[in-house]
Amino acid sequence: MSENETAAHEPHIQVVKGNPTAEELAALIGVLSAAGGGPVDTTPPARDLWGHPVDKLRYQVHSWQRVTLLERTHMRH
Repeated sequence: MSENETAAHEPHIQVVKGNPTAEELAALIGVLSAAGGGPVDTTPPARDLWGHPVDKLRYQVHSWQRVTLLERTHMRH
């Protein structure tokens, strides 16, 4: 880094009150960095119907109720 880049850097954390030791600041920075704070994924989640409650109903394979209920439920989404 050049001297200009170092001088232009603004601190992200500022101690407003008190006089923390170097160890206390290190602990605080460790906790804050472990908490994340990275970019947030705002894309909608993928549509995954695995384990949908209606799929757990135990109708016979050839039952008209099963076909109708499953199709209506999965077509709705």
